[in-house]
Amino acid sequence: MKCCATRPSPRDVAREALPRATRSAAHAAVSNATAHGVVHAGAAPGDDLALDGEFLRKLERLDLVARKVYRGLLRGEHATARRGRGLDFSDFRRYRPGDDIRHIDWNIYSRLDRLFLKLYAAEEDVSLHVVLDVSASMGFGAPAKFNHARRIAAALAYVGLSNLDRVRLAAFAAHLQAGTPALKGRSQMAAVLGFLRGLRCGGATDAVASLRELTSRSRHPGLVVLVSDFLDGADAQSGIEALRGHGHEVVALQLLAEDEIEPPLAGALRLVDAESGAQMVVTVDAELRELYRRRLAQRLDEMERYCRRRGVEYLRASTAIPFEDVVLRYLRDGALLR
Repeated sequence: MKCCATRPSPRDVAREALPRATRSAAHAAVSNATAHGVVHAGAAPGDDLALDGEFLRKLERLDLVARKVYRGLLRGEHATARRGRGLDFSDFRRYRPGDDIRHIDWNIYSRLDRLFLKLYAAEEDVSLHVVLDVSASMGFGAPAKFNHARRIAAALAYVGLSNLDRVRLAAFAAHLQAGTPALKGRSQMAAVLGFLRGLRCGGATDAVASLRELTSRSRHPGLVVLVSDFLDGADAQSGIEALRGHGHEVVALQLLAEDEIEPPLAGALRLVDAESGAQMVVTVDAELRELYRRRLAQRLDEMERYCRRRGVEYLRASTAIPFEDVVLRYLRDGALLR
């Protein structure tokens, strides 16, 4: 259940007295289903995706890492394991620790005293898919999970474009929405921001159908970063299985609002599912809050255990953590970035 909470009375007193975000509950802990946050369906995202220069410079020094080497349609900066004829020289880039020293251009080193690597036309790029959950529950929180997720997506896309990876963005709720074509090169960042600014948050969640549709649209396997609250549990796992079955490597970034972790609710409340409209009346006291915490911890642990068991990179973050820290620290520690 995705819910908001109001005190049941003819005059709806609590609806007037409590701020909208405060009276929204993340979960109906007394029910069998975990609840999502309140949402403003169709809410305009605003123009808040600017990334400051210092942050962008840090991103430029990071490189997307996939544990598999994918057959790229165009040359990127990820080294191929292939050898022999057909490896035509194409460009140079600076040496990074871990690179194959056999590709260092020692002539450049003798002149500039700097290490550069030769790039070849047969080198392969990563196909990066950044997929955002834009269902109603993602509109919950202050800041909203939806806005936080879009900023993370913008940062990841920037890293990919800066490193000549092919980047695609997509969004889903009840179904997979129209996404971007394959983008390549930093000049495409305007297209990324335009796509993210145009997204709207609302509707129910169907991760299974959406992610299966994504596999049908993907000609080649790649790295898929899913940014969602994953509060639909088993459905999200089935969707991830569809991606893995298609050969994609998956990173699951679970994003929660602070008010979902510790809902600031008390007293007699009506919980309203933000996606289905279903309602229930509960009295929130210390015992119910503790039950809620246990149910939430159980749901989060189930998702994390599933990911570890299936070899899916799992990361969890709160909207209280600045999105810069999520990208530069959490994702790097999770081996998505280096």
